[in-house]
Amino acid sequence: MALDFEWATNGNSEMFSGTKNKWLVLVAIAAIAAFVIACGTDETKLVSNDGNGGVGAQPTVIVPDSTESPAGDPPPVPVGDTGYEVVEVLAPIESVQIMVLESFPEQYVVQVISVLPSGCATFSHSDVTQDGSEIKIDIYNTVPAPDQLAVISCIAIYGLHDENVALGSDFDRDTQYNVTVNNEPAGYFKAGVSATIPTNPIPIEGGEPGFVVEPAPVEGLEIIIGEDSRGPVTYYAHVMWGLTNGCMESLEPNLIQSGRRVFDIYPLAKSPTGDVACTDDYRMDSVQVELGVVGEGLVSCALYTVNYGKETAEFQAIAPNVRCADPNAPTPTPAPFPPSGGGSIIADSQALEFSLEAQGAAVEYGGQSDVSKQFGLLPTELKVNGQQVLVYEFGPGSAALEASKTVSSDGSSFESDGMVMTVHWIANPHFYLYGNAIILYVGNDEGIGELLDSVATQFAGPKFDLTSGGDVDDSEFTERLAFIEKYGMVSTRSIPAQHSVGVTIMLSNGCEEFKSIDWSLVGREVRIEVLTQVPTAPTPCTLAIAYEEQSINIGDKFAAGVEYDVIVNGKLQGTFVGNNAEVAANEGTNEFVSGLATIEKVTLASTRSLPAQHLIGVTIALGGSCETFKSIDWSVDGREVNIEVLTETPVAPVPCTLAIIYEEQSINIGDKYEAGVEYDVIVNGERQGTFVGG
Repeated sequence: MALDFEWATNGNSEMFSGTKNKWLVLVAIAAIAAFVIACGTDETKLVSNDGNGGVGAQPTVIVPDSTESPAGDPPPVPVGDTGYEVVEVLAPIESVQIMVLESFPEQYVVQVISVLPSGCATFSHSDVTQDGSEIKIDIYNTVPAPDQLAVISCIAIYGLHDENVALGSDFDRDTQYNVTVNNEPAGYFKAGVSATIPTNPIPIEGGEPGFVVEPAPVEGLEIIIGEDSRGPVTYYAHVMWGLTNGCMESLEPNLIQSGRRVFDIYPLAKSPTGDVACTDDYRMDSVQVELGVVGEGLVSCALYTVNYGKETAEFQAIAPNVRCADPNAPTPTPAPFPPSGGGSIIADSQALEFSLEAQGAAVEYGGQSDVSKQFGLLPTELKVNGQQVLVYEFGPGSAALEASKTVSSDGSSFESDGMVMTVHWIANPHFYLYGNAIILYVGNDEGIGELLDSVATQFAGPKFDLTSGGDVDDSEFTERLAFIEKYGMVSTRSIPAQHSVGVTIMLSNGCEEFKSIDWSLVGREVRIEVLTQVPTAPTPCTLAIAYEEQSINIGDKFAAGVEYDVIVNGKLQGTFVGNNAEVAANEGTNEFVSGLATIEKVTLASTRSLPAQHLIGVTIALGGSCETFKSIDWSVDGREVNIEVLTETPVAPVPCTLAIIYEEQSINIGDKYEAGVEYDVIVNGERQGTFVGG
């Protein structure tokens, strides 16, 4: 920007003499000061733009030198309003990074750092288009239109904008997707691989004030083990690089996991562009880059490769409590290669995926799971026909075979350092040996059992009975009275009071489960029966004791001032006093008649546990003050869950109000339902809904 000043003269060469000339000097100084304020200096501090212009990012408007605007001209635009036309242009790009989120399926996000080259530039928006495997991202800035630059002045301030562009998760597995940003290659990724791979380690060049990011010379690579006696083992790469002149500045190296067992590290440095004088001195810099933690990001005993320019290093991830085989020793039980052939060695989990798909199964790769840590390892998760299958992958050698010897034959306990740990599984565990990996499936889906039996060898856990049907048959279970650990009773403050009895039952092993709770009134005794059931046939069961709470509403039909005994499974557990003045002291169960309740509403709810617990809630309509709820019970017949809800009314004529009363009851129908099978819910003979077993 330049300022032209026209000096007035009085006909002689003494331009600065006299009062008038002194006035002109003051005007010139003021104009120069305004110019400095508007355009800034070389000392102007660089600040990041906030996307709306940032601090001090508004343009300076040059106002015509007149005290009054000519008639018909618009008034000067106040500072803070745009007041000029803008256009959208592609933004200069500082850096690009492709990131994968830890979700299933994986979601990909591209982080783009774009440049705001002046105070007049603001971030506008981003566009994403996809053509097959080509993904194109455009980042736009809003800047003054070219014809507006004659009337505005932009502050020389350099800003950055951070934009995360979500690509989603709808990508074909093992397909390479190329990403370009503002028409420049930015990298590529393969769906199903938790890594991003750059096509060029040099990020895209930025704009004014001008610098370029370029590879730094590689000087050295060293693997460092960060051991902590109180926690896990962390591996680091100590990388060193050179800075070729005094102007070059170090940047954080880019760490890319380009494969399951491969890390690539790119050293980067920043240098100014243009004609800049730099000292000719060579300096060294270094940093430790974290590669992962054994048992979390790193698989115990696995062999990893780190590439750093022309330098390459290998390390075996070893946890302090795990003995790993020599990585250079041959694997005695190699996993099969994929059906497509090829000589490359692949992970056991991927080989299992190929093998199951060859059997016609639908398999989804879920990445590393952070649950069910066993053998000192976090497993790889596969979804096989919708069921979770965990794969514990060991390093080269026979570590999986040795680890399998620590599991009991029924899969309920593990031996470690002379100690036995018992596990209470939510369903039957099934352990298999596959290559140098251990497969764990917790569930009762016979289809999954048949698939795993076809590709692996089961060494622990109950066998699947592939000859039986998938129906849940009550004849396979034996009922028995539940062991009552604790009894409690609550009564509402209403008149008459509603009474509820709660019990805590003890389940003596992993096979015993709650079946039903029912009650009846006999004279002055409230008799409650709580049943559990166990498999009739001999079945391996864990010895873990579990406790479960159940409750039942016994209503309000208890005579005022009369004491009632509560008998649970034949034992007196407590007493309570009735307060219903409308119930005669001599009324007993023989004076009531039972009938099917009128069902007003039915609801179904399922827990998120595996397998899911299912609960049925019903709203019943009581036809008058004399009709009361009696009981709710259930049974399974093939694909039907039959719920019976009973009410009772007095046999003898009794004065009753005609007001309709609504009462809610619920019952837990358990979790013994075949996965993927639809069950009908029949309440008092009428179909009310369906649910799918899980």
